[in-house]
Amino acid sequence: MTATQLEHFATQVSKVQLPHWADFPEMGLYADQVIGLVNDRLRPLGVPPLTKAMINNYVKKGIVIAPVKKKYSQNQLAAMTVISLLKGSFALPTIRAAIDQVTVNNYPMAAYDRFVDLFNAALRNEEANKTTLDPAIEELLNLAVVTTIARLKTTALLAVLQEQLPPTKIK
Repeated sequence: MTATQLEHFATQVSKVQLPHWADFPEMGLYADQVIGLVNDRLRPLGVPPLTKAMINNYVKKGIVIAPVKKKYSQNQLAAMTVISLLKGSFALPTIRAAIDQVTVNNYPMAAYDRFVDLFNAALRNEEANKTTLDPAIEELLNLAVVTTIARLKTTALLAVLQEQLPPTKIK
């Protein structure tokens, strides 16, 4: 990746802002609306799009709570946003276990908003505000953020390098 391409990628990524809990609609959303909302926010990061089949799979496996009357709440939107970001770096059971651990002594809204604060700050290469979360939970969230952003940057860099100089196939 040339310096210019690297700067362009960093500029694009720094413009992304994950939504906080309060930014999600309070009324329930249907699966298609959830897909649109999550994909619109994550597309600039190069995250694979969320699909209806994925949502159904997450519900079936107990990764996400089942919708009520086919409508998804803020809690489920937050979970699907986090899962969509982390699934390229972590297995689904690991993500579910981490969500459960982070929310043991924290409300889901507070835990999600802290994840968003850390993620948004990392995208801009800034320090996140201080927190009142347990230091171990803070470290867990921070490591997930750092790992995920490193994977996103690695994937983008690899795509540029492959475009510039396609690898030769070994026969």
